[in-house]
Amino acid sequence: MKERLTMRTAWTIRGCRKGVLLLLLMHVLLGGLVAVAAEPDTIVMALNRDQDNMDPHLHFQRTGIIMNINMYDSLLHKNPQLAYEPSLATAWKTIDDTTWEFTLRQGVKFHNGDPFTAEDVQFSFERVLDPATKSPQYGNIRAIKTVKIVDTHTVQLITDKPFPLLLERVVFFPIIPKKHFTQVGAQAFAESAPAGTGPYKFVEWKRDQYLKLERFAEHWRGAAPVKHLVIRVIPETSTQVAELKTGGVDIIRNLAPDLIPDLKAHANTYVSTAPILRTHYLAFDMREPPFDKKEVRQAANYAVDRKAIVDKLMGGLGLVLPTVVHPMAFGHDATVEGYQYDPKKARELLKQAGFPNGTDITIHAGVSEAFFRQIAEAIAEMFTEVGLRTNLKLWDPGPAWDKFFRGEGKATHGYYGTWGYYSTFDADAILHPLYHTEPGGWVGKWYARVQGLDALIEAARSTLDKDKRLSTYATVQRLLKDEAPSLFLFAQHDMLGINKRLDYAARGDEWIWLYDAKLRK
Repeated sequence: MKERLTMRTAWTIRGCRKGVLLLLLMHVLLGGLVAVAAEPDTIVMALNRDQDNMDPHLHFQRTGIIMNINMYDSLLHKNPQLAYEPSLATAWKTIDDTTWEFTLRQGVKFHNGDPFTAEDVQFSFERVLDPATKSPQYGNIRAIKTVKIVDTHTVQLITDKPFPLLLERVVFFPIIPKKHFTQVGAQAFAESAPAGTGPYKFVEWKRDQYLKLERFAEHWRGAAPVKHLVIRVIPETSTQVAELKTGGVDIIRNLAPDLIPDLKAHANTYVSTAPILRTHYLAFDMREPPFDKKEVRQAANYAVDRKAIVDKLMGGLGLVLPTVVHPMAFGHDATVEGYQYDPKKARELLKQAGFPNGTDITIHAGVSEAFFRQIAEAIAEMFTEVGLRTNLKLWDPGPAWDKFFRGEGKATHGYYGTWGYYSTFDADAILHPLYHTEPGGWVGKWYARVQGLDALIEAARSTLDKDKRLSTYATVQRLLKDEAPSLFLFAQHDMLGINKRLDYAARGDEWIWLYDAKLRK
């Protein structure tokens, strides 16, 4: 099987690269690839799909976060080294185990001119906590029960019990202007009149075409080095790459690994990569056959050659994980050993589970990039090789998540996807959404059924005692290894293609924070 994957993968990658290069050549021959003169004082970023709206409290997909992150500020920020920095809060402290107090920065203005005050902080948190808002970010901050205004520039976040993730969660919790939002209404704010305190302000949004931003001259950090920021929606990878080379685009993300050597070698481009939390997994529906049997779930984990996938399909830009907890996340236990590739063991376990001739399964995957599709196909092939004959269904990630919300995530035997932790460097940020079974939850609601796991996850997120949390997470990871509620895979790198006129480096939190970007002279 390893030989087969290697041959199939090599063919797939060569075919993919040839397809992209052929498209680029066609552009040239047809006059479509004309050198584009870079706009002065402008950064152009390309994404493969558009955001749903510009309301930062209604995003949970990475595309929306990236498109809006430069317009809004949070109470705290992380620098490129991922250390906390003051942002809209200049200082913070714990009053007791459930009360966090934040001193707010004075003299800050929103893009529409409104002054930033404690009322805006209170309004922003209470809006997401209000069930009527239906914010997908509710779960991130639901531990907060009260937002108390102490004075104009001091607020307290009071949780229902000790909540160790609070600082991590407020790093990307955008603050919006209460007065402006109330005046223009939710729809206008989301579509035509957003306002934050970030380094860039809104100019124009044409759905499925572009978002235009302009630096905010009165930004409290000082004006951004580059005046204009344009985010273009370019679904085709070949077009993104072509425009990156000719200067029509300055930065593209989620590079297919097989394109990296070409962009490294090109005179006008370079590549920046960084390990990130984004973790690949395949959740099994433990409520229904065949994955209600532990032996079948374990067999699936023995069936997959993770190292071959990382080496061949990710170009080595990934880290095989024993479970789903990343080494960069608090709570990772380095002593837990992962499943080894052992197709013989997989077949034996299937036989023990009552499937000597294997069984048919259907897996769906939310994919947008070509290399994600290749990974899903490789997994399906390896499953089939040991007797888990796999019918693979590919969904666009946006509609795929909509299906979860409508209750259709349970339609198949498993779901392959990725989880970016909301850039929260704590084990809870992946354990709770993937495995907790509460109503209204994420993946775990539809798939995971591990006795005692909910209670362990709750215990670890309900104490500030780091040693207790580490001990609980060690127990959780051993339980995960044994019960195998998922196919444990790997964490990837962020992979950015950048035009040499722009100076920027990939970050470990998957943000594209262009206040730090500079145009080279």
